[in-house]
Amino acid sequence: MKAEWLEKGGNPRFVVTNMDLNPQELYDKFYVQRGATSEHRIKEFKRGLHGDRLSCHQFIANQFRLFLSQAAYILMLEIREAASQTRLENAQICRRRETLIKIAARVKVSTRIIMIELTSNCPFQREIKLIIEKLLMGRQLIFS
Repeated sequence: MKAEWLEKGGNPRFVVTNMDLNPQELYDKFYVQRGATSEHRIKEFKRGLHGDRLSCHQFIANQFRLFLSQAAYILMLEIREAASQTRLENAQICRRRETLIKIAARVKVSTRIIMIELTSNCPFQREIKLIIEKLLMGRQLIFS
């Protein structure tokens, strides 16, 4: 059992199990850790991509908003994987979004080439290039 008093009032917690562990160890190493990863991902989805903003009056509009948020989350998961071995490897979704997506760049698209022009003093230029290269997997990139 855990009992604490917060500003909103009491917050008792009970764990019932047949596991033969010290109660404090059971709470700290099993109960608290059981959903840490999934709960962090849900919080990231809600805060980083505003996945909980479903304030439209029509169900279909809210469903579409949720669909767009989920698509953005899948994109950010791909970017997270591509960001391995960079400074953005352990960054939260909102940090990656601000660093990689909300950035000033000129994009020129032709039939064979997509050219991305970053400013000369872009602090994450190396990371952006590595992430884009991993996402494109071998397609030719021209940075200027």
